[in-house]
Amino acid sequence: MIKIAVVDDEKSERLKIRECLRFMETADVKFDVSEFGSAEEFLIKYEPVYDIVLMDIQLGQTNGLEAAKALRKTDKTVIIIFVTNMAQLAVRGYEVDALDFIVKPLDKLVFALKFKRALVRVSSPSSAKIIIKQDGELISVNAGVLRYIEVDGHYIIYHSPEGNHKEYITLSAAEKKLGSRGKFVRCNRGQLVNMRYVTAIKKDSVIVDGEELVLARTQKNAFVKAFADYIAGVKK
Repeated sequence: MIKIAVVDDEKSERLKIRECLRFMETADVKFDVSEFGSAEEFLIKYEPVYDIVLMDIQLGQTNGLEAAKALRKTDKTVIIIFVTNMAQLAVRGYEVDALDFIVKPLDKLVFALKFKRALVRVSSPSSAKIIIKQDGELISVNAGVLRYIEVDGHYIIYHSPEGNHKEYITLSAAEKKLGSRGKFVRCNRGQLVNMRYVTAIKKDSVIVDGEELVLARTQKNAFVKAFADYIAGVKK
């Protein structure tokens, strides 16, 4: 089930978006849609559980671009698509890393062509999100950008190019949370590495995005095999 937030201050437009989504649903692709009539309502009620946000730009007091900028402070990974008649502003979507924009009035076929890009991204394991609980807040992080995670006392630190996050959780629980979201393998008792960022394996260490981590002797054979399998899979 793909969770979608529709943000538009006109009920008739929200209904049209729902019709377009129903047009795209199949036995294997189902949507769980939540509607918001204003940017303020959306931002107040928002939780990092959505896969895609379909947002108008003309939203009254807070426009869609401003709302998207506020959204990016708490959720850097959710897919944003502007659905608007203000194409001249929608092209500024790069400011909030928007995937695309769809111009009103909506056409089901055009909507489907644009929306398929979002579905491909959502279905990619490396693009799957995990939720990290940090200091009482829920933070959405793209699993694919995590370089490695490590134990720090009773906490886990998630290392990514966008910054590090800390969660009160065990390494085993974090490993279970990651599941099939990318290829993560232990290089020692306290660190779990994303194969995507491994650039070299040495005698007693592994280079992860320029950083050298300890490769335990007991983990080396399994780690080397996992890396070889990963590379073989990438080349297929």
